[in-house]
Amino acid sequence: MRLAALTLVLTAFVVAAPAWGQSPPPTVVTFESQPFAATFSAPPACPPELVLSGGRDGGRFLRVPCGNPQVQIRFAAPQSLVELFVRAPQGGGDLFVTACGPQLCDGDEIARRTLTPAPATWTPVVIGDPTGAATVHDVFVSVPGEVSLQPPVDVDDVSFSPTSDQPDTNILSVADGFELRTNHPLGGSFVCELDGGPFSPCASPFSLAGVAIGEHVLTALAVDVYGRADPSRQGVHFTIAPPVVPPPADGDKDGLPDTSDNCPADANADQSDGDKDGVGDACEELPSGNTPPTAGVTAVVRQLSGEVFVKLPARRGFRQETGFIPLKGVAAIPIGSTVDARKGEIEVSSAANGFSARDRRAKRQQARIRAGMFAIRQKRAKRNVAKKTAIGTDVALLSPPGAETQCRRSGPQKGVVRSVSMVAKGLYRAIGGATTSTAKNATFATTDRCDGTLTEVGKGRVSVAVKGRKKPVVVRGGAAYFAKAQLFAARKGKRPLRD
Repeated sequence: MRLAALTLVLTAFVVAAPAWGQSPPPTVVTFESQPFAATFSAPPACPPELVLSGGRDGGRFLRVPCGNPQVQIRFAAPQSLVELFVRAPQGGGDLFVTACGPQLCDGDEIARRTLTPAPATWTPVVIGDPTGAATVHDVFVSVPGEVSLQPPVDVDDVSFSPTSDQPDTNILSVADGFELRTNHPLGGSFVCELDGGPFSPCASPFSLAGVAIGEHVLTALAVDVYGRADPSRQGVHFTIAPPVVPPPADGDKDGLPDTSDNCPADANADQSDGDKDGVGDACEELPSGNTPPTAGVTAVVRQLSGEVFVKLPARRGFRQETGFIPLKGVAAIPIGSTVDARKGEIEVSSAANGFSARDRRAKRQQARIRAGMFAIRQKRAKRNVAKKTAIGTDVALLSPPGAETQCRRSGPQKGVVRSVSMVAKGLYRAIGGATTSTAKNATFATTDRCDGTLTEVGKGRVSVAVKGRKKPVVVRGGAAYFAKAQLFAARKGKRPLRD
């Protein structure tokens, strides 16, 4: 039968083989631009035509519209592998795709694919020489049937290659994984196998997140749009090394990591800690807490939580004569020192009688104090007073910088200026602006406001001495007492009440 050659000739959609490809890419005719890289023919009575839309990817495609059509695809040189999309939009019993040698299948048929029934939707077909040799000169597509029915045949995206090693895969190492590439101009997808496991769909880049430490093998196959997988197995060997763990920080270069160094900023390889408070002697900023308290001379303070700062009396001349020093661990501080525990809590241990600190008859008393700024005061034991007489410890409330200014504004003021909370086990006094609260084994809080001093007792009993009142007021657990007074504001003819 004489066939009419399609004269619409385009340069095929050919992409040159990239540098990373092991095989040249196949040639692809998409019918989007001319001339074609292959010749498409049909019977003279029903010549092929280009349809502008509706192809496999929505674009142009080739149609033979009538009369028991047979589409012939002829290549300029023999091919090994041919792939294409076909359909019979009106259906049919069978659709045949036949690969032939130079004799147009007159005794040299190479391969045949039969689609039953003839598909009405775009369907991929892969055909070629089973041996991989480049012997295919022509491919025929036909739907046998009654001539009167004139069923059309459509063809789109014809891909062909002189080698059967298509599509080809390449694996490139990138950060945290591998980039997978295919040489097929129409792209496709990938399937991967790790360490001999089953193949499964995978994406590019292939992430190594979660892969165990050790040696591994990754095999990846490109799958083109026709569903053909790379016939060669492209694999890479790789090793996941253990993470590099940097050596622990050692800021003072004394050979001990900061996390276990009791003086991370000061070299002290011997880690000497005389008072056993967890702070090395090399970086103690306050007097060591390994000496017992002495009545009227020293008290021992221990940091329990939060941030605590101590200011020593200027006359002591110890390190920082002005400003506050952070309390870390335990320290023996002079009586008269200022403590800022507004954001922390401390335990104060002080002498409870006049015996020498090393005398077995010496007694101590403790208090837990928090949420306040105060001075620690205590009188020395008098010579003419029995040494066993109880000696109290005073906690005098101090005002944080700028806290009193709210009380100097016009109009009634009730704002809180300063406060301290205490759990006393011994004889302790909280000295506020208008009261002195004395407690033995009690839990209480003293708060100075602009308009007076409030004493609140949680447990035990507190004796509250009010300035200007002869008898003290006893406040028991669960109760409170407020001593009204004008505090901190300048009054005519008088100086503000202060500690």
